[in-house]
Amino acid sequence: MKAVHFGAGKIGRGFIAELLHDTGYEIVFVDVNEAVNQELNQYHNYYLYVIEEDYKRKEIDKVSALSPAAQPEEVTTAIVEADLVTTAVLADNFPKIAGNLAKGLKARLDAGKEKINVIPCENAILCGDMLKKEILATGILTEGELDQIASVPNTAVDRMVFGIDRDGRDGIEIGKDHELVIEKEKLTDPEKEPIKGAEYTDNLQKFLERKLYVINCGHAWSGYMAHLMGYKIIQDYFAKEENVEMTRAVMREVAALVEKKHGFTHQEMEDYVNFALNRFLTPGITDTVERISRAPIRKLGADDRLVGPASQCEELGLPNELLLKGIAAAFLFDVKTDEQSVELLSYVREHGIEKAIPHFTGIQEGSRMFAEIVKNYDELKKQYK
Repeated sequence: MKAVHFGAGKIGRGFIAELLHDTGYEIVFVDVNEAVNQELNQYHNYYLYVIEEDYKRKEIDKVSALSPAAQPEEVTTAIVEADLVTTAVLADNFPKIAGNLAKGLKARLDAGKEKINVIPCENAILCGDMLKKEILATGILTEGELDQIASVPNTAVDRMVFGIDRDGRDGIEIGKDHELVIEKEKLTDPEKEPIKGAEYTDNLQKFLERKLYVINCGHAWSGYMAHLMGYKIIQDYFAKEENVEMTRAVMREVAALVEKKHGFTHQEMEDYVNFALNRFLTPGITDTVERISRAPIRKLGADDRLVGPASQCEELGLPNELLLKGIAAAFLFDVKTDEQSVELLSYVREHGIEKAIPHFTGIQEGSRMFAEIVKNYDELKKQYK
C-alpha cells in the first residue's frame, strides 16, 4: 500500500507517518524542506526515540520525499497511485498545499481511479471541512467532482513530539501516548479503518471538547497560576506535588463536565486526566510559562478552554471554583512581549476588571460567576502582586 503524506515536520514524521508505517504503507512525503527531503531520499528511513522508554529507537523505513514546488508532476502522479492521502502541515498552510492536492485528485478522477480518503491530521477544529474548502477554492475541481473522488473527514490529534539531532541524523523524540480520532461516517467506507492505531467515531465533537477542555484548559490554567507564582519554566511549577494536585483538581472539574455531557465513563475521564498530567510531567522537556499562557484574550473567549467549561459547569450545577480562579489569573497575565497580554491589561487599567470580564468572556455582571471572578482577581492580585 502507498500513502502520500503532506508535511514532513515533527507531527508528520513523529506521529502520522509512524501510524502509516505500522499500518503497512510505503510513505511518500511532500514537503518544502529540501534538507529533510534529501535525507529521506538518501536513506529511505528515519528514527523516532520514545521518551518514556529511555529514548528507545524505532526505525520508520520505506519512505521517500517530493518537493511540491520542484516536482509538481511527480506529486500529481503519486496522488493518482496512492491508497491514502494524509496531511500534517498546520491548518494555516492548507492554501499552500491545496493546489497540488486538487491537481492530483483531478488527475485521479480523469484516470478513473477509485475514491480515496484524504485525512488531514491537524490541531484545528473541523480541519477536514477547512481543507475541503481550500481545495475547492483552487477552482480545479467542482464540489461534485471532489465528492466523487475524495472523502475528507474531520479529525482530532494529540501527541508530544520534539525535533532532535542524533548520530548526525535528523530524529524526533516522541511521547508514548497519542490520539488520532477520525470521523467514521465521512470515510469512503465507514466499515474500513485506513490507519491502524487511530480511533474512529461518529461523534468527533466529544473528543475535540475533551482535548480542548481537559488538556488545553489544564495547561493554560497551570500557566496563568505559574506566572503569578513567579515561575518561568512550567516544569518547575510541576516539580512541586501541591501544584500537580492543583492542576489535577481543575482538570477533574472539567472531566466531570465532559463525562456528564458526552457519556464517557468516570474511569475513562480519570485515565484521560492522568494521560494529560503524564504529558505535562514528561522528563527532559522544557517549556516556558510565557509560551503556554500566550494569547490570553483568545483563551478567555466564551467558548474556549477556560470560560467554555466554566459556563457549562454552571449551567449543569457542577463545581467550577478552580476554573473561575484560573479565569481571574488570566486577567493578571502580564507579559510585555505578548500583544494580547498588553491589550488585556490596558483595558483592565482603563475600564476596571468589572467591565473587562463581560467584555472579554461574555460572563455578565451580576451573575454568580462574575462575582467569583472579581473576588478571585482581587485576592490573587493582593497575594502575588
